[in-house]
Amino acid sequence: MAPVVVSGDDNTRVLGPSEYNWTKATALGTGIAVVAVALRRLVKSHQVALACQEVMDQHATLRAQVVETPKGKLAFHIKGNSIAPNVEIYPWPQTSESYSVGDITVDGDDDGLAAAVNKVVRDELNTPFVIPEDSPSPPLNLFQVHMYTESFQSQTIIVLRFHSGGLDRPSASVALDQFLTALNSIVDGQPVSLPHNPGKDAILPTIEELVPKGKSSKNFFQKGFDTVGYALSANRYSLLPFHPNFAEHRKEKFKSDVLTYSLGKAGTASLLAACKKENTTLAAALGTAFLKTAAGVKELKDRKKDEFSFTSLVDCRRFFEPSLAVDAMGNFVAGVPQGQQAKEGCSFWDLARTVSALTAKELSKSKHLSEIPVPNMLFSQVLKHPNVTPQSSMRTSLFSLFVDEAPKLQWRGYQNLQVGVVAGPFPSMHGVGPCFAISETLREGNDLSISFIYAQPVFTRSQMSAYCAAAVELLSQVSLDC
Repeated sequence: MAPVVVSGDDNTRVLGPSEYNWTKATALGTGIAVVAVALRRLVKSHQVALACQEVMDQHATLRAQVVETPKGKLAFHIKGNSIAPNVEIYPWPQTSESYSVGDITVDGDDDGLAAAVNKVVRDELNTPFVIPEDSPSPPLNLFQVHMYTESFQSQTIIVLRFHSGGLDRPSASVALDQFLTALNSIVDGQPVSLPHNPGKDAILPTIEELVPKGKSSKNFFQKGFDTVGYALSANRYSLLPFHPNFAEHRKEKFKSDVLTYSLGKAGTASLLAACKKENTTLAAALGTAFLKTAAGVKELKDRKKDEFSFTSLVDCRRFFEPSLAVDAMGNFVAGVPQGQQAKEGCSFWDLARTVSALTAKELSKSKHLSEIPVPNMLFSQVLKHPNVTPQSSMRTSLFSLFVDEAPKLQWRGYQNLQVGVVAGPFPSMHGVGPCFAISETLREGNDLSISFIYAQPVFTRSQMSAYCAAAVELLSQVSLDC
């Protein structure tokens, strides 16, 4: 396509290696982050656009597009502020589905809103980022807004979409909070008051450029050795058994699906208390539940396959020098590949402490910073050569999980909006990725919600429902027994 940016533009920056890989991955189906806001009232599209504009004015990256430079490189180009976003209107989803285990739940009566939210989330996870001409090529907005309305029952679903080439989970959480604040004021006819961002017009450096000296990436040969080492060691790690019919359907178009489970207020309190008592982290406890449940899958247990790899995701903002503000928009999340054996005789909490200690050791050695290029190289190779993964499934590990505190989803304070639920952010996972991604949030009332995003037809919903339900049940049981 023809270049769209003049070289040397102060509002333009070439993508870094991580951003480039995420942009390519998102085009293939991994990295479309979706947040759905379901309201039991009607709001107008121009009100949604105004609320988005208020947030975008404070964050340059939300106004960014992925464009192509005259030299053929991909770059971020920041549009000026006071540009109203394009809110795309979609028809209300038609669904007759009843509630099933693993569906997103909605506060209030069963008036069809829950079924609509679940349908919308699944559809949006599988809707690529495109320009009006329906091409996934540049220019692409990093932030998109879709809207669904049902006039008869006065219901609205607003979907905020984030492109992982430039926006990570912390960015999505900040944008969501500010969007709800702005929209709540706008529908009430009140002025919007958001925190002023002094760097609201700046293009932040790449994650690679922000790594402190002495903790920077390795040289080319060391990267190559480590990449080969990871690839060789991956052969000893097991994945969840694929669905038996996957071999027949692997040429079908992959798609993402999501399952969501809640521990409830009492269950959440028990789990957090148990983690504190056992001197481990919530992330380690979650990871242990998935590891032990995977090791108990009959096909793996019979073959004594109990070693797994997973990726610990880390928000690096606080590790930079100087550190970045928590509301700095960009993709500053790094992945630390880890391996762990889940021996049958090892107790849950002993394994959780082992996982927690291993993660802490990796972070203390700054592996999340020094090894940024290694997962990038592996990632890019799988993008180019899916056949290096088992059955060309593009599955690279058992799961990915954030080690940072779970984001909080609080919506009852926005009384003007009559919120039924806020769901997400959920990342699409039908391109390159683990068997499943874990997205956990603390919902209203300190209720831990755990979501699993996985690829079909590699796995089926019934297959993953059984696995995920068993892992959540294990979490609940060990919390009560502690």
